[in-house]
Amino acid sequence: MNGSQRVPLPESKTFHHPITVSDPAPHSAPHYVPRSALSSLRIKQFMLLLALGNHGSLRKAADELAVSQPAASKSLLEVESALGTQLFERTHSGLTPTAAGRCAINHAQSIIGSVRRMKYELDAIEHQRQEILRIGLIMGAVTGAFCGVVSRACADRENLLVEAQEGTSAELMLKLQSGELDLVFARSGLAIGQPELEVRELATEPICIAAGAQHPLDTGRLYTCADLAGYPWISYEPKAPLAALLSDWFDDSGCAQPVIKLRTTSALVTVATLCNTDCLAMLPSSVFKHVVADDRIKKIHTTSTLSLGDYSAYWHRHSLRLATIRNVLQSTV
Repeated sequence: MNGSQRVPLPESKTFHHPITVSDPAPHSAPHYVPRSALSSLRIKQFMLLLALGNHGSLRKAADELAVSQPAASKSLLEVESALGTQLFERTHSGLTPTAAGRCAINHAQSIIGSVRRMKYELDAIEHQRQEILRIGLIMGAVTGAFCGVVSRACADRENLLVEAQEGTSAELMLKLQSGELDLVFARSGLAIGQPELEVRELATEPICIAAGAQHPLDTGRLYTCADLAGYPWISYEPKAPLAALLSDWFDDSGCAQPVIKLRTTSALVTVATLCNTDCLAMLPSSVFKHVVADDRIKKIHTTSTLSLGDYSAYWHRHSLRLATIRNVLQSTV
């Protein structure tokens, strides 16, 4: 056989070459999305797309999802890599969705809506004829607006089951967005840039300093922050508003940061610890009034007015439980 001759391949066979290091990366061809890349996408990443579309800011989107800005940036890059296209233009003023980005945001909204509807239908299957309403609330709302909601639910809707959980505003708002909660009592001002949410302002949350009844501090005297700096403190997880308020109060008063002996998310754990130690703690005034009746703890008066500001009720404008939410919220008017 002449070396210059080529033998034609049979027409019935086709050959596909494997991707090598010299091939262009999958994300350089927007029309090609590997199945393994799509399967790596998570609900929280779709929520990130919605938050970025609403705020146009990586920092604000990260705050809404209760993650760090570097984590949000990494997650966005993962989404863009998985979809094989750039979704946002990065500018000095923030992030602007591309045409592909607007498409992805619209589909992300549909996906999250489908998850919420799935949860609603699963509840209907599990609880059959019983209504269910899932509520998330910050500590200050437990003995405030929430009591009125539960009272109305028990009196007017005998077929209604209320499931309640306590958490920080950031945690609860994230669960509201994902459909895990129907109604949230959280800090005011969290619905900016989220037109799908309805809001009702409820109350202001004043804060007091609490100590066990056996504590040597005198309830009849006014104390400065410096007077209290020498005592151990109970605080909350570092990102919690009460923890930030305590830290800021000491900073603003020119005092070294307090010695924290216990961190907790539970008001009950806080009260139990106050009763058995010389620790101090910040508590919402409404919570203090609720537990002070048995004289186990006392209020320490200070020269400062402490508050976490207002809190509000939040729910989805198109919630499948909208009628129930509006009915139980009548008690908060």
